[in-house]
Amino acid sequence: MRILSTGEIAQLFQISKYKIRHYIDEGILVPKRNPENGYYYFEEADIYRLYQIILFRKIGFSIQEIKESLLGEKVTPMLEQAEQDLQQKIEELVDIQKTIQKIIHSQKEITLNEITFINKAARYFKKVPAQMLDNNAINYSQAAKHNLPNLEEPFYIFSESDNGVICLKSTKEISDYTFPDGEYACKTFIAENEATIETQIKLFLEELKNPAKSLIVYENIYPSLIFPDAMVYTMEVLL
Repeated sequence: MRILSTGEIAQLFQISKYKIRHYIDEGILVPKRNPENGYYYFEEADIYRLYQIILFRKIGFSIQEIKESLLGEKVTPMLEQAEQDLQQKIEELVDIQKTIQKIIHSQKEITLNEITFINKAARYFKKVPAQMLDNNAINYSQAAKHNLPNLEEPFYIFSESDNGVICLKSTKEISDYTFPDGEYACKTFIAENEATIETQIKLFLEELKNPAKSLIVYENIYPSLIFPDAMVYTMEVLL
């Protein structure tokens, strides 16, 4: 194989000549020099070494880590750790992708300000303890200390005996409220403030005509993320 100049190897790997010079200055790339003009030239072993360096940099290794791996026998354990780190990043990115897909899907599927009818599976809710509330709102600092589950999605339960009780998703065994499976009348709306929610609840119940024994109200998290200055809420009543 013929030797390559700095410019040729830079073009081959689609990197700058300055980056190649940086690797040389750091001592992780050691090409020979032409004694007549002082220019570096690269043989097959240098090309292979540069490929290693570029790969390690893409993985995320620092210059110092590359130095240590090339001087010793640390390549395999470093690559094994890098593989684990990359897998974790992949899983995190997949989770982010799923969230984005949910946001897009919810925006396409949602119908604002219209009553729709949806079959729902049974759901169970437990009251947030009074000591975790502050001015009828969850004190997230306190709730987090007590490891309350499903904090990201509070529900407000309205019934004949309770008015706007703050609850979290629960299991059947420890629940305070049960919303059985069946057909639910649902209405979703944009809420700019608490007064809007109260007005929408009143209108919703008037539209249904039949008095509801229990009403569930909650922020529809994924479509809410579309709006910078408002939240999307959904109301549901079992028919």
